[in-house]
Amino acid sequence: MTTTPPEPPTQVPDQAVVAANAGARAKVLGWARRSIDLIPTSWLLTGAGAVLLATTAIFGGLEAAAVSPTPVIEVGETFTGSDLEMTVIGVELRDDRGSAALFPDEESGERLLVVAVDVVNTFDKPRPSTAGSALSPVVDGIRIDGIEEKGTLSHADDGQGAPWLQPDVPARLLLAWIVGPDDFRDGDEITLTLPDSDHYVGHSVMRGDYWGDVRVGATLTATIDEVTLP
Repeated sequence: MTTTPPEPPTQVPDQAVVAANAGARAKVLGWARRSIDLIPTSWLLTGAGAVLLATTAIFGGLEAAAVSPTPVIEVGETFTGSDLEMTVIGVELRDDRGSAALFPDEESGERLLVVAVDVVNTFDKPRPSTAGSALSPVVDGIRIDGIEEKGTLSHADDGQGAPWLQPDVPARLLLAWIVGPDDFRDGDEITLTLPDSDHYVGHSVMRGDYWGDVRVGATLTATIDEVTLP
């Protein structure tokens, strides 16, 4: 005959222990709620934003913000940048240096590649047309694709080098480069870039007005000897 073993006695929880555990949980929950209440809402929003950004990065990242393309202009069209109005009139190859402070080697066939540009200073103070830095926000910041160095700038009327620009006074300036006999030819198309920048007013180390964050403001394609220049 099979004998069924007696069931173990039912354990009755100690009411004192139950009460103590409940009190401890209540204290922890109350402390957590008070801590959350003390956190500024902006922190919570920032934290939520961080979580959102992290999640978005995991699933492919944020959609790139739309970037405006660099304007493309034509010969004779005015571009406004760095508080200057710049209008490229034309480009030509010259055998003589004119009044430019450049000296091509005639025996080796060097010539001058000259860009004529009409400029108006729209700022309310006189400004230089050249800058000492490699990246220039002003007229000598105009570059030709394929030539790394800056051009030599002079006034078309009197040959004055690096002239100052008076407010609202138009000036025709010439940018010139010495080029080899096989570098460029009449009829070639060249690409130019015109500078743009942001105006700042310095109050400590850099005092006065200056233009920084230099960048390409516009591009232009011109044909050499497209326009008869002075």
